[in-house]
Amino acid sequence: MVMVLGLACAAGNAWPQVPVPTDGCYHSAFTPNYPAGGAYGHADFESLAQKKIAIEMFYTGWPTNRVADFPASQCDAIVALGSVPHITWEPWVSGVPYNLDGIIDGLFDSYLTGYASQVRTWGRPLFIRLGHEMNGNWYPWDGTHNGGSTLDGFGDPARADGPERFVAAFRHVRHLFDSLGVKNVSWVWAPNNYSTPYEDWNQPENYYPGDDAVDWIGLDGYNWGSSQTWSNWSSFYDTFREIYDRFKTKPQPMMIAEFASTELGGSKSQWIRDVFLYTKAIFKRVKAITWFNINKETDWRINSSALALAAYQQSVADAYFLSSVPVVGVLSDAPQKVDFQFDAPSPNPANGVVRLSFRLPAQAEYSLRIYNLLGQEVRELSRGTADRGEHVSTWDTRDNGGNIVGSGFYIAVLQTERHRGVQKVIIVK
Repeated sequence: MVMVLGLACAAGNAWPQVPVPTDGCYHSAFTPNYPAGGAYGHADFESLAQKKIAIEMFYTGWPTNRVADFPASQCDAIVALGSVPHITWEPWVSGVPYNLDGIIDGLFDSYLTGYASQVRTWGRPLFIRLGHEMNGNWYPWDGTHNGGSTLDGFGDPARADGPERFVAAFRHVRHLFDSLGVKNVSWVWAPNNYSTPYEDWNQPENYYPGDDAVDWIGLDGYNWGSSQTWSNWSSFYDTFREIYDRFKTKPQPMMIAEFASTELGGSKSQWIRDVFLYTKAIFKRVKAITWFNINKETDWRINSSALALAAYQQSVADAYFLSSVPVVGVLSDAPQKVDFQFDAPSPNPANGVVRLSFRLPAQAEYSLRIYNLLGQEVRELSRGTADRGEHVSTWDTRDNGGNIVGSGFYIAVLQTERHRGVQKVIIVK
């Protein structure tokens, strides 16, 4: 059973997002699906797993020529095979004095605007995982390469500059897409399971862009076993327990955005069995799980041995691990029925009271909050239990301290256990 996350907009444009399973977890993989537009890895993986995949992840980098390059042909191929595309979007960018300054300062806005328009025109639901593993030290968008622990080069002098730059860049991209009316993207924020360096300033919480900018929380982690000189065998539980516990109380659904195990140093077949047992019984907030199926630093593939393959086939045969996404929509000129709806603010722009109306398909616990563009909560408007049907809340443009807010852009976020809606509010004083 699933409930649909997000909403369809007014007649003329249906913008479905990927629904969140109420009881189940999407079977997902990086296959890899190369060459672009081909079915090479996808079909091979499904044949080995003896189960279809609901979501296929692949990687693309930002081009040096800054020409919009949304991979529509590859996404079309994935949709044709019955899956939802998951783009890991890697910002291999430069800026002054740090890489992410290029995004923050708007140097890539032309590229981003073009890409966003292409995504909007494409019209089907997809995931975009932007700047993954930012708490590592191996990518040009991570905190280490963008000011690290320094305090006096960017933003709040009490917060480390590296994480602050990442947050600012992520939010800049997300809000640019929002401003262009792109609603078919589920945005994934995905730290690594272990921070490198493991220092206070570099912990994943410091990189969180805010509830209004993140649709799914992704977790990346691997069991390297004895495949590297620096590594040891790590059970699936130990690989993800700490990072899962840090974010399990967040309202967003979670996914394991990429993971796998080596054969070296322990029993990979038992490790695989534990993956699916623990995901179903303990890591219940995880609603998609993405195997990294490639022979790269070590042999991560599900068929690295006959025992590993048998364990994977038997585990994913459980109906809890879903082989398809039930709603994969496209742009439509027909009015769309919606069960959950969060209407545009009225008036907007506003210089007085703002009216925020929404509809729930069933009684639910909910919260309605206002955030600023830094992701800081400005006002909690309401929370509690709401009945099925129409509801209206108003914002008098005051913050939680009773002070009138200044002119600018604000984000209204409506959150229930199964649904999330976001609207931009413009205040003009």
